[in-house]
Amino acid sequence: MSSLGAFRALLSAAVQEAFMYRGRYVVGVLVGLVQISVLFFIWRAIMRDGQSQAGYDWPQMQTYLLLSFLLSLLLSFGTEQRVSASIRDGNVSMDLLKPVHYMTLRVAELTASVLIELLSAGLCLLLAALTVVRAVPPEEGSQALLALSLFLAVALKAAIAVTTGVLCFWTTNVIGLIRCRQAVALLLSGSMFPLPMLPDWLQTMAWALPFQGSFHTPMVIYFGRTGTAEAVGLVALQMLWLAALVGATRLLLNHGFRRMDTYGG
Repeated sequence: MSSLGAFRALLSAAVQEAFMYRGRYVVGVLVGLVQISVLFFIWRAIMRDGQSQAGYDWPQMQTYLLLSFLLSLLLSFGTEQRVSASIRDGNVSMDLLKPVHYMTLRVAELTASVLIELLSAGLCLLLAALTVVRAVPPEEGSQALLALSLFLAVALKAAIAVTTGVLCFWTTNVIGLIRCRQAVALLLSGSMFPLPMLPDWLQTMAWALPFQGSFHTPMVIYFGRTGTAEAVGLVALQMLWLAALVGATRLLLNHGFRRMDTYGG
């Protein structure tokens, strides 16, 4: 079987597995909807007198919150839980016996998740645009760069998820690790509120970590907050972070697999 044929078979199996746990995903969507609804009413109260915050007026902030919710639906970091669970229960040993690379299995799972989640995200976007939110369209002339940045944002989320899951080789308290990552990502990605609203020292920390590339970068391109040259630089930074995380994950996997062999699986 060709590499492409093998990946398609893995993707099909991953899609079927994802549909088996659709109830869990629906619960996740509802939880995210509650969270974003709370933020919506908080921001509406803050900006009810026509005020702007961090350069965003109320229609733009509505769109900002909607995009935050939709991006949170894509790869809601369930991947790190699957990766860590396979390490804890020893199923990773069975993955290594399969005639495909371990990372190919993970990429197939991630792709299946994105395909399913894109459907629900599209439905949520349509419903919101027709009922509640007055969505602001993206800045003209930035569509191609925005599409690339959004793709890289999702890829960064995937890389962060896999890297976090792989750390389970060295800790048994993976739930605490995941919760910590969630809190840091929520604050430093800009998904809760625009990064310019943070203190200078927190903004510096945000730019020193990859989380801002998973949300802040596509948002500033969407709303035209950067020139073309700066936008290209931000997209290049997303690519650098993605390459760094992929490299780090490979190193962690190699050390983790040797650790597993040392202790007998």
